Amino acid sequence: MLKIVKPLPLAGLLLVLALTPACRQSDETLSYLESLKKRTLEQLVFVEGGTFMMGDVGYVDENGIQRYFTNDRDTRPVHQVTLTSYSIQAYEVTFGDFDFYAKLIGEELVKKNRLNVEYRNGNYPAKWVTWDQARAYCQWLGEQIGYPMDLPTEAQWEYAARNRGQAISHATNNGKLEIDVNVKGGGEIWHPLPVGSAPPNPLGLYDMTGNVGEWMVDYYRGYRKEPKIDPRNDVLDPSKSEERVVRGLGWDPVYRRAITDPNNTGTNAGMRCVANHPEPIKSLR
Repeated sequence: MLKIVKPLPLAGLLLVLALTPACRQSDETLSYLESLKKRTLEQLVFVEGGTFMMGDVGYVDENGIQRYFTNDRDTRPVHQVTLTSYSIQAYEVTFGDFDFYAKLIGEELVKKNRLNVEYRNGNYPAKWVTWDQARAYCQWLGEQIGYPMDLPTEAQWEYAARNRGQAISHATNNGKLEIDVNVKGGGEIWHPLPVGSAPPNPLGLYDMTGNVGEWMVDYYRGYRKEPKIDPRNDVLDPSKSEERVVRGLGWDPVYRRAITDPNNTGTNAGMRCVANHPEPIKSLR
């Protein structure tokens, strides 16, 4: 008598496939993934929300004259922004972590022809990535820890770089730029340095001044005077620019906005992810 075997439910089938030798992830891969999840949770810096004046607020010089930190017109008008609390990575995403992710999803490594170059590997900040690659990584990382993660908005990035909106020029430990004191310089500055090579800003964020630039989630849009609450410009308006924004390039003041084609892999653009959760994150969900 023919015995009819009912097909396994989809969940059961996936479990069987996962346990077969062909589909089983190596112990090394699982170990790295667990380490990445743990490090991500440990290195998320909680940023308490609040209201600040976004844009080049400037300063008063020794003669009592109002000055700007940049001459860039697109850093103005200064406008009021209110942000909900969030958490942001203390360090820029490294090549080590981004390469692991690329291999895991079967994507070609970024600039794989440069794997023999020291600053293309390990604890150096990932760069030469497109906007789509950067955003996909952040969203994938969020899935691993169970919290919604994305690229930061310009407002989130600037607020954190300015130590919750202070009127400073650079995201260093004292808000100033001091070469080879709070930012590494000399003959090495032509290429990135390992993440965390210079002191962090008061919030505990490293390299928001002085290493690679970082993709923002936003399309490039001009500032407006009207107050904003959690501004986010990630919805394309066909009548406006399709270019994205990179912040924190080199020694630029924190207000400067680099306008960049999202598919440009020739820039020094990397990423730092934000967890859009209003409470401090302490554990896996």
